[in-house]
Amino acid sequence: MSALNGKCLCGDVSFKVGAPSHLDSCHCSQCRRWSGSPNMSFDFTTVNFETDKSLKWFRSSEWAERGFCGTCGSSLFYRLVEDPSKMTVCAGAVDDISDDVKITKEFFIDEKPKFYDLAGERERLTGAETFALFGVEEDN
Repeated sequence: MSALNGKCLCGDVSFKVGAPSHLDSCHCSQCRRWSGSPNMSFDFTTVNFETDKSLKWFRSSEWAERGFCGTCGSSLFYRLVEDPSKMTVCAGAVDDISDDVKITKEFFIDEKPKFYDLAGERERLTGAETFALFGVEEDN
């Protein structure tokens, strides 16, 4: 697997990741507010930072944190609090993604606004199914 480069808009956070085989999309209200649209992200187990001088973390729930550039505000990472070594990486932050990469899952399909739909067949999980998959308790 060849390494790909990624960075925020201003370049204050830059990193390398392995080439992804798929991406996922999340329609939850937090991801949509954070990214301005459905969040498209790649799962990686390792992110190798070249520079992270402006990387900031925001604890967005009991179980997760979101990483962003404190200088330009780019949305970059999402990780579970219980295992911060594994992160998802926002697709827009990674350069030269292969055209072969496809969306494999949509999360929180029950929170997706009706004004858009992503084409194609794939697994679509409700919020309850997403929480169960990742073994976290739903916020009430």
